[in-house]
This record gives sequence, C-alpha cells and structure tokens, in this order.
Amino acid sequence: MSLAISAQRCALNGRAAAFKPFAPSLSIRGRKALSVRAVADDAFAAYKPTVAALFPGQGAQSVGMAKDLVAGVPAAKEMFDKASEILGYDLLQLCVEGPKERLDSTAISQPAIYVASLAAVEKLRATEGQAAIDAIDVACGLSLGEYTALAFAGAMSFEDGLRLVKLRGESMQAAADAQPSSMVSVIGLDSGKVAELCKVTSPVLWEDTIKTLMSKGLTKSYEIGPGKVIAGIIKRIDKAAAVVNITA
Repeated sequence: MSLAISAQRCALNGRAAAFKPFAPSLSIRGRKALSVRAVADDAFAAYKPTVAALFPGQGAQSVGMAKDLVAGVPAAKEMFDKASEILGYDLLQLCVEGPKERLDSTAISQPAIYVASLAAVEKLRATEGQAAIDAIDVACGLSLGEYTALAFAGAMSFEDGLRLVKLRGESMQAAADAQPSSMVSVIGLDSGKVAELCKVTSPVLWEDTIKTLMSKGLTKSYEIGPGKVIAGIIKRIDKAAAVVNITA
C-alpha cells in the first residue's frame, strides 16, 4: 500500500515526503502549493508513521457545526470567509443555521465538510500549538476526506482543493438527480461479508488503511472535522488506540 496518493486514500504530510505542515493563511494569501506525484507502493515499505491526521467524509455534516469553532478561532473564520468568496454563497451561515435539507445536499455538504475540517486544523494549532501540527507525519481521508488530506499535506492549495470539491459535489449531485437511487445501511455484519455481497470493485478500504498504519507503528491519531465516525472505526479495530477528536 502506498502512504502517498493511493486507492487507500492516504496522503503524506511532514518530513517523510518533504511536505510542509498545513498553513492555510499562507495559501489564502496566494502562496503556491507544493507539487507532488504518485509514487510506487514499495517506496514507503520501510516508512514508520507515528501521528496521523484523519479527515471525515460526506455524512459528517450537521446543522450548527463550526459555530463554536469560528467564534473561538479567528483563523477558522478567515477560512470560511475565503470559502464563501470562492463558492458564491455564505457557507458558514449554511453550516450554522441550515436549513438541514440544503446542508445535506451533496453539492453543499462536500464543500462544507472540507472547509470545516481544515478550519478544525486551526483549532488544533490554537489549542496544542504548532508542535502538534509538526508531529503529524501521515494524513488520511475517508472518501471525500481524501481531498482534505491532500490539502493538509500541501499537495494542493486550500483554494484549489475547494474548487475541486465544489465540482465533485455538484457533479455527484447532478448524477444523483438524473438517476433515482437509494442507499442501504448495514449494521452488525463484518466488512468481509459486506464486500462479498456487494461485489465491490473499487473499495475505499478504510479499515485496511488504518490497520496498515497501526501495523507500521502508529501511536496517535487526530480525527479532525465534524463527527466522530472515524474514532469509532479505530476503536473497533483497537480499543486501546489513542484517538483525539478535534471537532468542527
């Protein structure tokens, strides 16, 4: 498995790949993001991660998210202001006030989660200091969170990532509107059985990603963004795992 850009949704941050820690204020002021390229899986065979930043995917949103975050962290408010300029609507107002139906729409929820998650990085910086950011040496994202992880790692700027997520959300929304569909929630069945039943051809393999990181020596994880789904998954894998939730 690659701990860079891979099917397992991992992106490196920090010394391992010479990426610089996430600095949204610099990106907002026009600093160009570092360029990266995909690398072979064996390039990181000996890589030993220690601290991970884990970012949530679609479904983590809820009305009221980011309200306390922007009130207490000025840099987070700055990010939402910049995002609203790019998107053409008041993203923070939708996150804080809803309506729920609009926030839950794919076209809105994806940018909302992306921005809220990166804004929560500023909460981590404000509460634990730059040293906590510097200590993170691997970033992973669950589905949509892949884009957040890549922006955090410096693979693209905050602004470019937001534009991609906006396009992604709008495209998925259009596809969903054009073709009636449904979703099934499966509870109590192990992932192997689910994969077998669904005949999944392109799995996200999130649990496999976390297990691989743990097997390589991961000692601590930050779940950064709205919700606590990722922490639950990690605790299901290893009840003793150290997970800190930095909520949006």
